Amino acid sequence: MTPQEFLSQLTLNIERFEKVAAFLSVPGYLSWHEGFTLLSLAEVWPVEGDIVEIGSFKGKSTCFLAQGALRSGRGKVHAVDHFRGSPEHQKGGHEETAEIVESGSTYEQFRANLAAFGLSEVVEAIVSGSQEAAAAWSGSARMVFIDGDHSCQGTKGDFEAWFPHVTETGLICFHDYQNSHYLDGVTRFIEEEVNVHPNMRFLHRANSLMTYMKVA
Repeated sequence: MTPQEFLSQLTLNIERFEKVAAFLSVPGYLSWHEGFTLLSLAEVWPVEGDIVEIGSFKGKSTCFLAQGALRSGRGKVHAVDHFRGSPEHQKGGHEETAEIVESGSTYEQFRANLAAFGLSEVVEAIVSGSQEAAAAWSGSARMVFIDGDHSCQGTKGDFEAWFPHVTETGLICFHDYQNSHYLDGVTRFIEEEVNVHPNMRFLHRANSLMTYMKVA
């Protein structure tokens, strides 16, 4: 690496970390390691197409993905969520969420958070269940981030619904691997099915974020 290449890469990383610091103010469950990874992959992974996010909540992960898409100049983020929350977000759940308990939806907060960072134009919200959205979608995804229904069956359903839309050498990322709340959900599905899938190649782990590449 030449000195100029090093300085150029350093500048890019500093800019990414500045965005990470800003987006961490959005309520949600991503660590800075996970957010930095999503932003970086969305920006630099050398595949054409759009990004699909399954489970957007209040838009924290959406911001990271949208910033990466914006910097890459390639496609949009399609944020798929019914915005009614998962079981853990309901009253009495381990992640009880005020907006869901009070109004039944995080959609308005989601839109407000994207607008606050100037990212609204990069994101198309698809207010729908994941599998219904996949059946109606005709695009090509260079990256899919799965963070919706954390049950084993729900994670499997999301994976199977969106896998056909992912281009070869595109990415599929799963959140909450080995999270103690989802050992019998996300974790079990990854260990029993994804890790032995003939068309999935493990690439990287950042905390609970697992990234795989689709191969032929």
